[in-house]
Amino acid sequence: MDEDAPEMDMRRHIFAIFLSLSGAVISGAIFLASLMHQFALVEVAASVLTSLQVFFLSSTIADVLERKTKPNAVRSSWVILFTVFLIAYYSFIRYFR
Repeated sequence: MDEDAPEMDMRRHIFAIFLSLSGAVISGAIFLASLMHQFALVEVAASVLTSLQVFFLSSTIADVLERKTKPNAVRSSWVILFTVFLIAYYSFIRYFR
């Protein structure tokens, strides 16, 4: 069991990096889409959340470089929450405009 522990830790870190990367890409795509459709408030929210997503991505990569045993679960939860919020906000504004 001890032999599989480093491999499992690396899988968790890779999943956390993938999660943060996908959140940043989705936020950036929503920013570009709201820019094209001229949704000003969505642009502002998307730009702020994209910068937070990139910060979370860099923090997740730093966890790997510092050889931490587990990725930060709270940070991953915030990534998911921000991404879902931005998708819902963009969908809401687009539907009612």
